Amino acid sequence: MRLLIFLICFLTTVPCFSKTASSLIADTRLLARDPSSVGRVRYSDTQILAFLNEAQGDAISTTLCIEKQYSFETVSGTTYYSMPDSFITVKRLISDDQRLDEKSPTKLDKEAAEWETVTGTPINFFINFSSRAKIGFYPVPDSTSSTTTISMEYYANADDMTSSSTPFNGITEFAAFHNMLSYYAAAQMLYIDGLVNMADRYMQRYIYFKEVFKGSCKARPSYMPKINMSPNR
Repeated sequence: MRLLIFLICFLTTVPCFSKTASSLIADTRLLARDPSSVGRVRYSDTQILAFLNEAQGDAISTTLCIEKQYSFETVSGTTYYSMPDSFITVKRLISDDQRLDEKSPTKLDKEAAEWETVTGTPINFFINFSSRAKIGFYPVPDSTSSTTTISMEYYANADDMTSSSTPFNGITEFAAFHNMLSYYAAAQMLYIDGLVNMADRYMQRYIYFKEVFKGSCKARPSYMPKINMSPNR
C-alpha cells in the first residue's frame, strides 16, 4: 500500500504532500489553465474552493474514510435523538455494555404492529429515511431504570474547508490524497469551459485516486489476525 501511495505521488503533476485549500486552489488553476499570474482569471478563489469542498464531500461520503465518536444519555419518554452535523451513518452503537443492532422501521412493522408504543430498555435502534439526522430506539425508555448511556462510532463527513484549512479534517495519513481534490475541481471548470476531453481525463484520475483512497484509509498494516504467535518447537 505504501508503494502504491508513492506511485500516486510520483504520477501526479503537482507535488504530493500535505496542503492547505489555498495551495489546492493554486494547483487547480494550473490544471485548468487559469493561473492567477495572468492577472485576469475566469474563476474566483471562492468558486474553486466550492469545487474543492464538493470533491471532498464526494470522496468522504463514498469511501466512509472518516470516523468519529459520540456519546449521549437516553431520556425517559424520548424516542428520537439528533445526531452531530457531520453524521453520515452508524458504524457501531453500544447501549451501556450491550451492542445494539439496527433494524429498519419496515422490519419492526413486521415484527410488531404497535412497536412504536412499546416501552423499556432499548434493544434496537433505527433510522427513518425521512429524518436521517436522528436515531430512534426500540423500545422507548420510560423510566430511569430503562435509560442508558449511548456510545456510538459513526462515519462522518469532513468539515468544509476555508482557504487556510487542510483537507479531510487535517488527518495526516490522508495527505497523499489531497491532490485528487484539485483534479475534480479542475475537471468541473473545464466542463464549464467546454473542454470535455481534458475534463474527462482529470475526472478519471480523480475517480481512480478515490478508489485507492478508499482502500488505503481502511488498511492497517500492523493488523495481522491470522499470524501464528506460538513459539517454535
